[in-house]
Amino acid sequence: MHASGTFLRTVPAIAAMAFALSPTIARADRLEDLCEEFTGFDQDGDGQAELAEAEVLHTAGAGERRVVMLVEKRLLSPLEGAPDLAAAVRQWAEDLAAEGFRAEVAAVELAPAEGHQDGRYLLALREFLRALHRAAPLEGAVLTGRFPDAYLVRTINWRKSGDLTLHKGKAEQQTYKKVRYLRRQPETIAQRADIVLADLDGRWEDLYVGPKTAVPSVLAVFDGAVPTEGGECVDLQVGAATHEDFFHIADGDAEVDAAARSVRIDNSVGDRECAESDRSRPNHLARPDILVSRLDARGVALRPRADIVGTDGAGLLDADGRPRAVKFASRDEVPSWSRVWEPDPLLERRLLAEYFERNHRYRTGAEEIAWRPSSIACDLRSGYRVMRAAAADWESGEPALADIHGRPTLTSFAEWIAYPAVLRTVRAHSFPYGSQFRRAGTASLDAALGGPAWSWTASGDELRPSLAAACGRGMLNWYLMRSLWENGKVAPGPAFYHHTGCEAISPPGAKSLPYHHPSYGRMQGAESLLLFGNGLALVGRAKVYYDEPRGFAQALAGGETFGAAWAAYYEAESRREITRPLGGDIDRKRAYFWSVLGDWTLRLRRG
Repeated sequence: MHASGTFLRTVPAIAAMAFALSPTIARADRLEDLCEEFTGFDQDGDGQAELAEAEVLHTAGAGERRVVMLVEKRLLSPLEGAPDLAAAVRQWAEDLAAEGFRAEVAAVELAPAEGHQDGRYLLALREFLRALHRAAPLEGAVLTGRFPDAYLVRTINWRKSGDLTLHKGKAEQQTYKKVRYLRRQPETIAQRADIVLADLDGRWEDLYVGPKTAVPSVLAVFDGAVPTEGGECVDLQVGAATHEDFFHIADGDAEVDAAARSVRIDNSVGDRECAESDRSRPNHLARPDILVSRLDARGVALRPRADIVGTDGAGLLDADGRPRAVKFASRDEVPSWSRVWEPDPLLERRLLAEYFERNHRYRTGAEEIAWRPSSIACDLRSGYRVMRAAAADWESGEPALADIHGRPTLTSFAEWIAYPAVLRTVRAHSFPYGSQFRRAGTASLDAALGGPAWSWTASGDELRPSLAAACGRGMLNWYLMRSLWENGKVAPGPAFYHHTGCEAISPPGAKSLPYHHPSYGRMQGAESLLLFGNGLALVGRAKVYYDEPRGFAQALAGGETFGAAWAAYYEAESRREITRPLGGDIDRKRAYFWSVLGDWTLRLRRG
C-alpha cells in the first residue's frame, strides 16, 4: 500500500504491514530505545559507522498519525548570538500535537565521512526510518539541516529516431540522417530524489554503487526499425560513463558483440528497485510509503568575507551592515565578485529560526494570509489556471500581478514576489543555481531592490553594490533573492511554492562533491526562493524534463498535506497505462524527479 489522494486516511492501516526488513533492523518499540540502538549504526557492516548518534530531543502528542523530525545535531550546539533552534523545533512538535499528530524530534549526527559515500549514509538513515515505521505507524519525516541526497542514474533501452553521428573524431566517423537507433546510456535523472528515503519496502540498497564506476553505454543503428530483441547492426559505438556514489536504475539489458556487430536486447528485466506491490500496477515504479521533505539553509547562508578590505581599511559592509562600494589600489587587485562570500553559521540558524516562526504563525492563524494563487512564467505557459484548482474560494487580486507570463524580466519578478499570495508557481528554464528570465536594465533592477544590492560588480578599481554582474543576463538566483529579502521587498505573508523549472532543486556540486563539502549546495536556487521568499514548502524537479505533478493542486483542494499532494503524483503515475511513452522509457518513472523542500506536514488553508 502506498501514498495516494487518501493517504492520510489509510496510513494507520498500511503501517501495520510488515516490510521485508533487513536483519539489521531494530526490534525496539520506543523512540529512545531506537535512538540508542542506532547510535553507531554501520549499514553495510564494513566496520565504519554511518550514523554516529541519535538522541531524542522532544516528543509531543499521542495521535495515531506519527511524524518524526531528524535535526542535524550541529545546529543544536551553542553558538554565540544564534537563536535557540532546539526551542523552535520543540514548538513545531507542539503545534503538530495540537493538530492531532504524534510528533517526535531526534537529534542526529552522522559519522565523519571518508570520501564520497552520500548514498551509504542515506541508506543508514533509511534503515532508521524503517525501524521507526515498524515500531509504530510512521506517516513521514522532515530532515532539518544538512543531510545527504540520493543521486540517481538510469540506464534504459531507448529506441530513438533522428540524425546521429558515431565515432566522432575518428577515421570511421559516420553520420546517419533520419535513422532509427538504440540508445542505451547511463544518464543522471535526479541529483536529489527523496523517493529513496520515502519508499521503505523498495530494494534501493541493491542499487547503490559507491566507488567510481564506468557504466557501459551503446549506440546502435539498425537497418530499419530497432528489432524487439535486437540483432545485427548497421553500425554501433560502445563506450562508458563514469559515475560515483549513485543509485543505478538499470531497466532492460543489452548484450553487445562488437566483433559480430550485433546487440541483443532484453526488456524483460528491470524495475529492480520496485517492491512486489509496485509491480502489480500498470506502470512499475517505486512509490512512497512515508512522506519526506528537507529543510536546509547551509548552502544559502553566506556573508561577505571579512578579509576583503579596500584602501581605506574598511570592508564590504558599512557600519550598518549594508553593502558599500570598496576601492582597491588598482584594477588588478579587485577580487572577483563571485568569490567574496563565505559560510555564515549565524545566518544559517537565523534563517531556520525565521522559518519555524513563520511555520508556527501560519499553523496557529497568527499570520495574515493572502488567500490567492499567483503565477510567473517566462517563455513557458502560465500556471495560473493550474494553481487555481487548489481552492474554490480564492479572493480576487490584481490580474496583472497574479498572472505574469510571456517574456518577463527580473524587474517583473521583483514586482511579482512583492505581490502577496499564499500559493505561487514559477515556470522558467532553470538550473541548480536559479531560473532564466529576460534581461532587465541594470538601473531598473537595482532600483527595484529598494536598497543596496547584495552583490558587487567591478568598475575600474572598485567593487560597487550592483546586480549587473550576478543577474545582468536575467538569472533569478541567490543574489537577487538575498537582495530582495535584505531590503524587505518580499511580500510579508507566507507562501507555498510550485516550481516546474528543470533541475530547480538540484544541489550544485552533487555530481562530484560529498554532501558535507562547503561548496555542496552553495547558493541553491530553490532553497534561496524558499528561505528568502517567506516560503513554507516547495515542490520541484531535479532533472531536465517537462512534466509537473499531476493532481497536485487537486490534492491540496481536498485538504491534503503538501507532502500527500506530492505523493499523489506517484499514485497517478503508477496507474497510468504505458503504451507509447513520451521521451522513451525514461518517461515511465518521471515522478522520481520530484521532491519537497520545507515542511510537508502543512496544508493549504485560509487562515
